[in-house]
Amino acid sequence: MMGATFASTIILETPAAAQDYTNVTATGSVVDASGNGISGATVTVTSNAQGFTRSATTDSSGTYRVPALPQGSYTFQISAPGFSDFSDSAVTLTQSSAGNQFQLVAAGAATSADSSAIIVTGRRVRVSDFDRTTTGAVIQIGELAARVPVARDLTSVVLLAPGTALGDSAFGNLAAISGSSVSENVFFLNGLNITEFREGLGAVNVPFEFYNTIEVKNGGIPAEFGRFTGGFVNATTKSGSNEFHGGMLMSWEPDALREDSPNTIGGTLLATGYNQADKQERLQTNIYLSGPILKDRLFFYGFYQAQDISRGDTLLTSNVAQFPAYSTGLRREERSTKSPFWGGKLDAIITDGHRLEFTYFDSSQKTIIDSFAVVDENGGSYDSRVDAAARPGAYRGTVVQRLGGENYIGRYTGQFTDWLTLSGAYGKNKNQDIAGSSNDDYPFITDVSGAFNPALSGNSLNLIDESSDTREFYRGDIDLYFTAFGQHHIKGGYDREDLTTDSNSRYTGGVAWTYNTARAGDPYAPAGTLYVSGRTHFNGGVFKSRNEAFYVQDSWSLFDNRLTFNLGVRNDRFENKNVNGETYFKSGDQWAPRLSFSVDPTGDSLTKVYGSFGRYYLPVPANTNIRLAGAELDYTRFFQVAGVNPDNTPILGAPLLFDGGRPCFDTGVANCELLSDGTATPTAATVSQSLKPQSVDEYVLGIERRLGSLIRVGLFGQYRKLNESLEDVAIDAAVNKFCAANGISGCEDTWSGFHQYVLTNPGAPARIQLSDPLPGETSVRTIDFSAEDLGYPKARRTYKAVTFTFDRDFDGVWSLSGSYTWSKSKGNIEGGIRSDNGQTDSGLTTAFDQPGLTDGTYGYLPGDNRHKFKLYGSYQPLPWLTLGANFSAQSPRRFGCIGRVPASVDAFAGLYGAAGFYCRVGADGAVVTNPRTSPLPAATLTPRGTVFKSDWQTVTNLTVAFKIPAELFSGTFRVDVFNAFNEKAKIDFEERGTTGPGAPRSDYGLPNLYQTPRYFRFQLGIDF
Repeated sequence: MMGATFASTIILETPAAAQDYTNVTATGSVVDASGNGISGATVTVTSNAQGFTRSATTDSSGTYRVPALPQGSYTFQISAPGFSDFSDSAVTLTQSSAGNQFQLVAAGAATSADSSAIIVTGRRVRVSDFDRTTTGAVIQIGELAARVPVARDLTSVVLLAPGTALGDSAFGNLAAISGSSVSENVFFLNGLNITEFREGLGAVNVPFEFYNTIEVKNGGIPAEFGRFTGGFVNATTKSGSNEFHGGMLMSWEPDALREDSPNTIGGTLLATGYNQADKQERLQTNIYLSGPILKDRLFFYGFYQAQDISRGDTLLTSNVAQFPAYSTGLRREERSTKSPFWGGKLDAIITDGHRLEFTYFDSSQKTIIDSFAVVDENGGSYDSRVDAAARPGAYRGTVVQRLGGENYIGRYTGQFTDWLTLSGAYGKNKNQDIAGSSNDDYPFITDVSGAFNPALSGNSLNLIDESSDTREFYRGDIDLYFTAFGQHHIKGGYDREDLTTDSNSRYTGGVAWTYNTARAGDPYAPAGTLYVSGRTHFNGGVFKSRNEAFYVQDSWSLFDNRLTFNLGVRNDRFENKNVNGETYFKSGDQWAPRLSFSVDPTGDSLTKVYGSFGRYYLPVPANTNIRLAGAELDYTRFFQVAGVNPDNTPILGAPLLFDGGRPCFDTGVANCELLSDGTATPTAATVSQSLKPQSVDEYVLGIERRLGSLIRVGLFGQYRKLNESLEDVAIDAAVNKFCAANGISGCEDTWSGFHQYVLTNPGAPARIQLSDPLPGETSVRTIDFSAEDLGYPKARRTYKAVTFTFDRDFDGVWSLSGSYTWSKSKGNIEGGIRSDNGQTDSGLTTAFDQPGLTDGTYGYLPGDNRHKFKLYGSYQPLPWLTLGANFSAQSPRRFGCIGRVPASVDAFAGLYGAAGFYCRVGADGAVVTNPRTSPLPAATLTPRGTVFKSDWQTVTNLTVAFKIPAELFSGTFRVDVFNAFNEKAKIDFEERGTTGPGAPRSDYGLPNLYQTPRYFRFQLGIDF
């Protein structure tokens, strides 16, 4: 016979308790069998991993609060006078689940005369966290890695969260969140911002196994978090414990079991590559060790990853789809990456409630890319129209790419009293992106002289691009708790990021040599003279930026915690400097309200109704500093050729003097053509004096319900609207209009269409300093232009979405999580980047360069995927066997037709080539793709996203994992298959419908990318 006493009603009064970057606050209540709060109960919380203990006493309503706890597993011990003690050793606290209610039974009520009875001394119920109104997902990497088939990278985890979608392949493997572009997200690890801040594209590469949790915040985000207009990804790493743990995980993805995508090359199509010849293989070995240095006080976690990644691709060197000589555009690339990653974390508990954390990792990575010509099976030039085996031919050169760098952060957290907690942090994030050759000292050489057979050549890479970025940051936060007309948790803080960008671009060997034979009328030498030109080019410098912010927010709970307001405000300030250290953009105070509420409508703390309003700001990317505020040195020298060295470099003869030549920097002889003298570009005329940073406003309304302790369902709606965006625009037409209105003639001689580009907020008034004096004037003017004067529409983007979520936690047998999102994303600008032409220049794309380029741009954006289905989970039928699945389905992306803007519409825009939304459309409404059609129809406006769609993209991943018998060793063998049904959705297409001059393209609308084909991964894990 079994005996038990349970309360018939569950009541929880949970005080507000905001979470931060790494810690959580355990909240809840202690109640009796009737659901009444127990005052004066002692709640003792002990870390199962690190042994530290924290305690709290319940207030008059029975509620408790234990702040600043690292995420993890804890033992809760509850005691109160007159009640039996209760203990639960399996309480998991995470960013999304830190609320628990404990019910005690009266002393003596738990005894039983029946010795076979089960004595119940209390119970625990997980409840909703009413302080949290953030939408998204918190994913435990350890559990996910063991049971669910997911690729081992950050983006694959982010894509499990609702409202996320894979971005365009032009920007790599990145996620778009809540209707924003891939360049608008921010990434933190243990409180360190690791976002790539040059263009905002992704984060420092961190191995999947180094993470402990990854939280995706995609809506309702508190004032503590900023510098994004997309999503906020907040991750933590693993830590050491009181027990020594170690192990090794080997992961192998063989090319032999990887299917090939369909070719996007052949016949009249030559878009991306000969995919059946591609190869990709990955071998990784992770080694980790953790444990105590001083039990209960000092712990370490160390991690090392060795990897060997090889990849071979057959690609185009240029777009030759309109020409019959297909083979001229092919090359073979063989990539190899073998650089290791290593890092670790130290945790020191000074006393209970006071802890120090230090995290370090080095993500430096080196990739060698060898390039070859492509030949057929007989050794001749490969022709895509012949079904022959393509293979590497003559070696063409090597590119060496270096990425990543060192990162570290130190953090202190201290609870001084029940009502005061302080924290502070300092750290650095370094990231390099260097592309050079295997011999950077050897110059680039071209030969157009006709004097040598074969023609002379040198380094296959002509430019060395070196980028080195450093972020240094400081942060301090304070938490105050008190009661006054309800319970308050006031949190405030300040942080500052100092950003340094060291960027330069130069020729290999410092010069690019070109052999020439002078012809009649050549300005440099008499006809028949063999001479060489040497171009020296350097662009870049060191640029500084500063992002700083302070915030304050009050979590205010009323009516026995049935109603909670989270009232916050954030102030962001951004400053950017040119290469001389002069400020060219200073945002001033950018106030961002963050307001939310949550209601417990049923009083059982299992149902939560919530809503929020927030404004988010995005800093000006460092790429803007380089493009607008750099220093460029560019000059060319000319010499007679006295001979040729064995390495094909010239032996210089006499310098060639010519009219207009200037004294060269290194010779003092007037044989130099000077294009740029190396001085900093003036920025006063390139940036609007009324420029505002990009921002979006967001509204969220939702409901969440817990069904027992394991299941949670939710429904929420989200709306986002772009307030301002940054783009460079040509103001020549506006200047000429101003001159005409004021009777000033001759302005068009200077402002001839492309003379002055200014970074502005499209569609907003702008105060602009002209680059030159107007005719007849000696000083430059500053003019207040209206939006109508400039002639550009307002930058617009809206995102509307409704999302349903379902989560069933793993109970030792099965788990299941999923979401469905219906959304619409419309506008005339995607964000900092452009998916339709692959442009990464954040804020400096061609989107608003000329008024004609904005025609037809309003429509469904590239990130518009109307339906997104996600479902993943696991089943453990036997203790030694785990089965897992991960399914996603995404509706098609819409495409338009990009072509040349007719001169009758905008002559300046037409000179950009295929960059507007005008194509030649026949009487049947279809885009003409035959360049020999006669007569050709006139170019017609084809608005964004109105011509055709991609395929539905569905992916099914499966896994089976076996526990190795303990008598052998403790470990797991696992097999994953990705895209198990080898589906071949066409997901990207040639969207250009005309060539640069405006003729139809025969490859318009044909696919240039398919979804990732089926591949297998084998893993062997050994633990001790």
